[in-house]
Amino acid sequence: MAKAGTSAPPATASPKRPIWAGPLVTGFCFALAYGATQRLLGLNVGELIRFGNGFDVQVFPGTSLDSLRLRFGEAEAEIRADLELQELQRQQREQAKRQAEEAKRLEAELRQADQLEPLPEQPLDGPPAAPALPDGAPTAPPALPR
Repeated sequence: MAKAGTSAPPATASPKRPIWAGPLVTGFCFALAYGATQRLLGLNVGELIRFGNGFDVQVFPGTSLDSLRLRFGEAEAEIRADLELQELQRQQREQAKRQAEEAKRLEAELRQADQLEPLPEQPLDGPPAAPALPDGAPTAPPALPR
């Protein structure tokens, strides 16, 4: 007989299920549904069963490339981004401006040089004349001793 102070575990206690069993069963159901759907789509169910009218094909809003070609002609031209074209034009303007400034600077230097030192005018007929020798100066260099 059992003593009054001790208690025995109940015999009707259910065994505990592991915590991973619920997600495992759920994943198995999703995988089975996915596989069945793929098989049905692989059999081209759409040809066997008519689902009703589909959507009508409508024209996309805006101007199409064909209408632009009809309007402006079909001449092929290089299409460049506006930023690239603007950058190229800006570089060309800067280069032209630098060349113009350099030409002005050189021209100003030439004018200043002409004003400071006028070139002596010499006749262009022949080579320049030799300077005159003073009287009594030898005409030939002295001979070296041997």
